[in-house]
Amino acid sequence: MALAACSGPPDLPLRVGLNPWLGYDPLILARERGLTDPADLRIVELESSSESARQLRNGLLDAAGLTLAEAIELASSGVDIKVMAILSLSKGADAVVAQPGFASAAALKGARIGMENGALADVMLQRLLEAGGLQRDALSLFMLPVVEHEAALTRGRVDAVITFEPVLSSLVAAGYRVLLDSADMPGEVVDVLVIRSDALGARPAQARALLRAFEDGRLALLAQPEAAAGTLAAGTDLDTSSYLRALGQVRLLALEDSVVLFDAVPEARVLALGQLMADLKASQRVMAEPDWTKLFDGRVAADVLAARQRP
Repeated sequence: MALAACSGPPDLPLRVGLNPWLGYDPLILARERGLTDPADLRIVELESSSESARQLRNGLLDAAGLTLAEAIELASSGVDIKVMAILSLSKGADAVVAQPGFASAAALKGARIGMENGALADVMLQRLLEAGGLQRDALSLFMLPVVEHEAALTRGRVDAVITFEPVLSSLVAAGYRVLLDSADMPGEVVDVLVIRSDALGARPAQARALLRAFEDGRLALLAQPEAAAGTLAAGTDLDTSSYLRALGQVRLLALEDSVVLFDAVPEARVLALGQLMADLKASQRVMAEPDWTKLFDGRVAADVLAARQRP
């Protein structure tokens, strides 16, 4: 009893926020396959990445999947976070999708655009404006979470949406037109796993468990893609085949990739940090770039990788 009184309360699970996005699905699969310990990780599913960022800022989450643009914005605003891993690269899985009558970006002058209130959506908006030779005030912008994008477009509330998978596949199948996608923006549409620095300092073992869970889920997805897709597609409006086609537009990165990229920051070509910062500044989301050496922290990834490679 004396020992129990001195030991203190057990650590709570690491609270990890995820919004609907295929690049985060390895963590969902790891949870569904029992590859995570509920005592270590609690996955909190949210409507949008902007909500993940808000809860991370307010200390309601310890870690979250975010776009790199959102992570940079959060760090630049003074929130002490670390990018632990690069999870995925979008190769067409994020797009501007319009009503069939709009044949080009330029044709959207005066149109109503639905988009999330987030850094990446603003980056894609900036690229849309450039492609169409438009000014921001030439469009009417409506801030909508991704779960409302399909209904807003199909009911005629907006003329186009800045959206991503799995919503993108549903809209394309319904006949809507892609005017611009992330295949035209190599290295800018990147998803990362971030953690609050205080949580990383206090609970490094749980941080390692989080990276192990993503890697285990990624490997399980690659080993049996159809079976995994059958599990994961249930959380979307896609069937298994459509889910796998959509996933083909996302490159899931291994822990080894993160360690290599972290060593090359800020010159890593895959991340296109210079172009991303230019777009964030143009959209006035970020005024100055963060300290890259403090934002990117590969120590946990390196530790997990080293432990896996031991005989």
